[in-house]
Amino acid sequence: MQRDTGRAGGTGHARVILGASCYPDAESALVLALVLARQLGAELQGVFVRETAVLAAGYAQSRVVSYSGQRETGLTGAALAKALQADARRFKGLLSARTAAAALESSFREAEGQVQEELRRISQAGDILVFGFKPILRVAGCIAVILGAGRGVPDYALRLARKTGKPLVALIACPAGAESDPTPAGQEDSGIETRFCAQPGMLLRQLEYMNPAAVIVATPLADLPPAARIQDAARCPLILQISG
Repeated sequence: MQRDTGRAGGTGHARVILGASCYPDAESALVLALVLARQLGAELQGVFVRETAVLAAGYAQSRVVSYSGQRETGLTGAALAKALQADARRFKGLLSARTAAAALESSFREAEGQVQEELRRISQAGDILVFGFKPILRVAGCIAVILGAGRGVPDYALRLARKTGKPLVALIACPAGAESDPTPAGQEDSGIETRFCAQPGMLLRQLEYMNPAAVIVATPLADLPPAARIQDAARCPLILQISG
């Protein structure tokens, strides 16, 4: 069942919020968002964000490929607005169809700004945010989960890896010498590969080389590179749970 909503928040139950600024990014991350929503019995909310940076840019040097495969240059503001409107409509339609098939509650809204900022603005404690991103390579590898020292892998990350059939790699963002086992009690046979990243640059380089299917941030962002930089390095959907 789908409903429209003007502002997310205050629902009082679990939510998975999928944000994207174009249809390909939304489509590529929807499978992950659906798996998470099913596991948690959560509402799946879609948010299409018209990126301020794109809207503010000049159109004279723009290059786009239409859905028919034709190249178009010198895109006008009106043409860009039309293209974004079409992307939003396709995102909403796909979300509605997939959540209905999965018997999940869903909602959809549009906004203007920046995807990561908008999703954080409308989020509340306990929400899981999924930032859409279409991977460059068709075949992606593992699911990477970024942890701080002493933190275990969240159960939902373990279940997501099993459901998608992807190996799980734990990237431990901690100072040298502060290494610890990220495997939760009772999950010792989960086959989690662990890599320690003593510096933010090491973490980003690991993500650049890994070609992950998704990155889960399961530690406070205060001690990490900006979320946008993490996603730029990983080139895949980014998943973040909002803590209380």
